[in-house]
Amino acid sequence: MNEAELPGDDEETRQLLELVLETGRMNGAYVDTDLRHTWVHNSAPEPPESEILGKTDAELFSEEMAKPTMQIKQDAIGTESRVEREFTFIKPWGQNRYRAAAEPRYDDGEVTGAMFTAIDISDRYRFLERTTDAVYTVDTDWEVTFWNDQMTARTGWESKEVVGENLWEVFDHAIPDDLEARYREVMDTGNPAEFEQYLPGPFDYWVEIRAFADEHGLSVYSRDISERRAYEERLKRQRDTLDVLNGVLSHDIRNDLQLVTAYTEMVAEHVPEEHESHVEIIRERAQHAVELTKSASDISNVLFAETEEPKRVGLRPLLTAEIDNVRASYPDAAVLVDGKIDEMTVLADEMLASVFRNLLKNAIQHNDKPVPEVYVAVDEQPEEVVVSIADNGPGVADAHKETIFGKGEKGLGSSGTGIGLYLVNMLVERYGGEIRVTDNEPEGAVFRLTLPKVERDAQP
Repeated sequence: MNEAELPGDDEETRQLLELVLETGRMNGAYVDTDLRHTWVHNSAPEPPESEILGKTDAELFSEEMAKPTMQIKQDAIGTESRVEREFTFIKPWGQNRYRAAAEPRYDDGEVTGAMFTAIDISDRYRFLERTTDAVYTVDTDWEVTFWNDQMTARTGWESKEVVGENLWEVFDHAIPDDLEARYREVMDTGNPAEFEQYLPGPFDYWVEIRAFADEHGLSVYSRDISERRAYEERLKRQRDTLDVLNGVLSHDIRNDLQLVTAYTEMVAEHVPEEHESHVEIIRERAQHAVELTKSASDISNVLFAETEEPKRVGLRPLLTAEIDNVRASYPDAAVLVDGKIDEMTVLADEMLASVFRNLLKNAIQHNDKPVPEVYVAVDEQPEEVVVSIADNGPGVADAHKETIFGKGEKGLGSSGTGIGLYLVNMLVERYGGEIRVTDNEPEGAVFRLTLPKVERDAQP
């Protein structure tokens, strides 16, 4: 349709072209005050233009299709102002979405009808039909304008049953008050919202909801997360159970073992010489069990603690404290510090003490010498700190160097718990560091712990 074929004066032509330019390629029409077509441009082959002229939409289309188009024309005539709306038609092959605009026409200052344009924007909504999310849209009056197949699968309601109906009437009392309040807030403020919501019966499931508002209304995207929520609930129950068990390990069992150790010391004074070895075995096993409870408690704390970013930690106080503790626990071992441990700050947390404790005890417990020797050295580099813990034990076979930090791994004949190095590796990875083992010269093993360094005057 070229400009010369347009009816009316230049001003009307300008207005129509302006309307066309704003909304894109579309169908257009003029109607009189009775809403009968006086001019039409129809991009569809049916019905032909000759059959449209002189008729209303009600005479041409179904009531469902005619109602919104006639209403927008009538509103433009009645209000003498421009009116824009979007609406959806339900057809056998799916939903068609249209955006329409109408403006009044004048003759000598009197309203003589309206000009009307409409564009099919269904393609913009096709992805909503294909998405795995359940999606629906409502206009500013909370009338449902779109309802995809996933919403049908979720609720059992077909789009033809829902589109054109008021949202609150569709769901009746199935939408909780707090969810309705959230939707209304998004509509009122225009601020999008994303949240999780439990929907009670008849639905009885959890959804993740994203809601967006624009000048046309509200779009709601929802995803069923019931399985994820059930998993999280099971995990919470497991965590609560482990917290109880951790308390039993940390307090009740450890106290009983310490009591066993104390009574063993008392009994040892009255045991014949030929049975002293038996008493020593009891003492060692009790101490071993105490250490096991500590390691198990540390593992539990690491696995189920709230996720936190590493922070600034002073290395020297933690390391020197653990060296002193190991010296007290193993008086027959020689724990030596090579050089001076300067003040320095690394990225870690309070569990770094457990890393040092396990590495130091490992160097002693895996040692087959009458006097285990352990050497601690700290090398401060520009961006990292390397803590080396060397021993004079049997060393670690090459085949075990890559697996020694696995869960439950330990050397044959070891008195260790088998989980200490697993804990060490887990913590060091959390800090963004590295732990590896190499051969010591002339014998033994060297565990090198690398931690990210931060300047003491830097911000966390």
